[in-house]
Amino acid sequence: MSQTFLLEPDLIAATENVMPDLNNDLVLAKNFLKQQSAATGDTLYDHLVDVIHKIITQKPPDVVDNLEQYSWQVKQEKFRPNFDLLNDVYLSPPQLSNVRVMDEMISLIESKYGKLENLGEEEQELDLEEESIKPRIADLLDHNYYFKQAGYGLPDNECYAVYLALNMLGIKEPVATVRFFGKIFGTKANYYIAETDLTIEELDRRIREFDMKDMPGEGEGEGEGRAPEAEEHETMPEGEGKEEKPKEPQPPKLPPVPESTWQPPVPIPVERPGQGANKKVYWVCNQPGDPWVCLPDVTPDQIRVARLTVRAMTGDLDAEVLVFPPFDGCEKNYLRAQIARIQASTSISPQGFYTFGSGEEEEDIDMEEGAGDMAFNPNPFYQGHILKDLVDSNFTYWVHHGRYLLKQGRTIWWNPNAGMDEGLEEEEDEGPPPIEPESGPSLFTPLSEDGRVEGMPGWTARSSSSLLPEKALAILRSNVWPGAVAYANTGKKSECMYVGWGLKFQPPNFSPLQLPRPQDEYIVGPEVMEMADPTFADEEAYRIAHLPPPPPPPMMGEGEGYGEEQEEEDE
Repeated sequence: MSQTFLLEPDLIAATENVMPDLNNDLVLAKNFLKQQSAATGDTLYDHLVDVIHKIITQKPPDVVDNLEQYSWQVKQEKFRPNFDLLNDVYLSPPQLSNVRVMDEMISLIESKYGKLENLGEEEQELDLEEESIKPRIADLLDHNYYFKQAGYGLPDNECYAVYLALNMLGIKEPVATVRFFGKIFGTKANYYIAETDLTIEELDRRIREFDMKDMPGEGEGEGEGRAPEAEEHETMPEGEGKEEKPKEPQPPKLPPVPESTWQPPVPIPVERPGQGANKKVYWVCNQPGDPWVCLPDVTPDQIRVARLTVRAMTGDLDAEVLVFPPFDGCEKNYLRAQIARIQASTSISPQGFYTFGSGEEEEDIDMEEGAGDMAFNPNPFYQGHILKDLVDSNFTYWVHHGRYLLKQGRTIWWNPNAGMDEGLEEEEDEGPPPIEPESGPSLFTPLSEDGRVEGMPGWTARSSSSLLPEKALAILRSNVWPGAVAYANTGKKSECMYVGWGLKFQPPNFSPLQLPRPQDEYIVGPEVMEMADPTFADEEAYRIAHLPPPPPPPMMGEGEGYGEEQEEEDE
């Protein structure tokens, strides 16, 4: 028997008129999630909000697998007292500042050199003329790619930032060529170093300033240094301005004041800008994107003292250099001296990579002022060497293209007696003994003539790969200056770079130079010699020797009278 269920008419009408409402359902669901727990008073809705916020902020991998762990961490954080006010402080990642600096450099470079895109033929020709004025910037990205094949070079992100900084240097400074020299570490900050050639106009300006320093200033000559009071005294007539002064007792005559016989060495002149050790101009910065600072020209005395010193860089160009012998300058001068030493010793290239002049004509040789300071340029006819020759342990296929620094601190020897010889010839007197000029290896001297260090050669050569010899590179590493490397492939690619502490290899332990012995102020003689203190016997003998003479013996008459007086007294 079937049963039928009858609904009330009002209920049937209510169910037939109800329609699904999404907003109402969301409100009901949200109210359900906001039901507070009887134990803790928390709601599921707030907990889910905190968990999702934590996940979106931290962006961890595999969120689905670690969802329960993040839920448990959110619950644990609620039981901790909220005394730490740094939880809500936003800390930007350290890479953000570097990205912003690189973005500014990219925008400036594109605004300067990005004019060749979407231009007509006439406008392109005008821009190509401007392109000829653009400084030649070495392709650091390409060279760093080859260095990394051998295990050297810079990280990709750092290399790209340095390359942008080199382009910024070419935009803001009057330079003709820009090349990345290397990186020198410091105790507080590092130095990124760029090697440049100045434009002709800037070089002429610096040469004029250099020549003006050597010229005497205005007003120098006879009569310089005379006091105006002395001149007035000389022009006063006789009898005026003279007052009789009371005679003072004359002090005892003292021995003459000793005069020093030490004479300072003749100062060695600095090489002119664009010549010798100052052929290149170097710029440094602590971080890619910081303003480039031009290092001053190096002096021979700074190179001499730097050879006797071992000191790490600090990263502050104005830091004081406290060494012995005393160094004339601050850390930027010391850094420039170390760069000159590294450049002179580690600038190498395959034989024939550079040539004197432009290399297009045999007679095209540019001889600069001063013997031995010839200009050289990349050889357009260089075809490269085979890998076997480049990694040969005899190093006959590698040459130095850095100018050799003499003991004098210059690349071109200067005669200290050059100015004396002319005057001595007129007086016909015997002059000082002639000085033998210093000489060193010339340009393009093979590495086979380098000295050995602790029984090992100055350089170590190896191949970057033994599996692919047709694509391998020749890598040379300096044993004298650790951190200096150079590469060359079988084609026309070659470059050298230095990344290190700027310190030369010291076979024995370094010992600083000892202080010189003090000079005698007085000539040794009895006037200044110290004597031994006299003993008691010596003093007694001196007293006896200086006693007054005894009285003379009495006369006869005097003796009788004396006897009578004595008798009367007795009575």
